Amino acid sequence: MENFLNAAAAILFFILGSIIGSFLNVLVYRLPKKESIVKGRSHCTHCGRQIRNIDLIPIISYLMLGGKCRFCKKPISPRYMIVELLTACSYLTAYLALGYSAELIYAVILFPVLIILSLWDLNHKEIPYTCSIIIAVLGIISIFTLPIPWYEHLIGAVIVSLPFGVLCFLGAMGGGDVQLMAAAGLLLGWSIVPSALIGIILGAIFGLMVKAVTKSSVIVFGPFLSVGIFVGFLWGEGIINAYLGLIR
Repeated sequence: MENFLNAAAAILFFILGSIIGSFLNVLVYRLPKKESIVKGRSHCTHCGRQIRNIDLIPIISYLMLGGKCRFCKKPISPRYMIVELLTACSYLTAYLALGYSAELIYAVILFPVLIILSLWDLNHKEIPYTCSIIIAVLGIISIFTLPIPWYEHLIGAVIVSLPFGVLCFLGAMGGGDVQLMAAAGLLLGWSIVPSALIGIILGAIFGLMVKAVTKSSVIVFGPFLSVGIFVGFLWGEGIINAYLGLIR
């Protein structure tokens, strides 16, 4: 019976994540256009026809339509399904890694924020301050609710702000990246260290690949820092303990 309940909960978290992902798509599409995120039906970006309710089921509708509009048969960007699937998988992973805990509540809020700031950074080459503020607020609340000493939260914010601030001063990354990691450090504490390393390494590798192909020197760090924060939130403490175990 317990296994059945755990499987059912995992499925529900996956479904919830896909629904949240669908809403993230609405935010990313409408906010830059100054459109309401609560009013107005979703429509095809090619023919303008309103999308039927049956075609709004996250992930499934995209697959059933073959990635094309029901009316004009023009292709629908796979990004919509990818965001829904990514959010769904992040919720499922959070449940499997954290179970029913206070940390799971933080993950349910944090992971969509990381996804939307990543999409925004990819599209507009900037990290919204609102996202960093939300993460910072979570960090402040976590001081009083998570079993991590308050000073470790502060150390996490400081220990990542200094090197990232230097990188920003040298022009290697933007101020939004520094604010994001400072906020994440406040939330994660010491666990922000592997997050920062993962984000920088992935960003540098991707930047070198892009430069080799396009000759562009612009590196978008938001998505890679988000991956690092995701890993650090779920497994950061374990990564640090494993490393300390190797050097002892």
